[in-house]
Amino acid sequence: MGTAEGNIAAGNATGNTGKKLEAAYEPENLMAYRVSLSLIDRLFSEGVLTAADRRKSYTIIAKRHGLSLDSIFTEKT
Repeated sequence: MGTAEGNIAAGNATGNTGKKLEAAYEPENLMAYRVSLSLIDRLFSEGVLTAADRRKSYTIIAKRHGLSLDSIFTEKT
């Protein structure tokens, strides 16, 4: 019986290859994240969104940009 060479695992145990995490903290992604938050803040200041809507939006935007909710880069509301 021979031995296998290379990685024979079906996938990464955490589901994250590391590349996505690296891309999440690139300057372009962080700038896009901040621009998205500023649009939400503008809607909130104009009374279009409630505080609850703003919190939900912040969470959704962070996830879409691949940022951890406990990251130093994510805004807390």
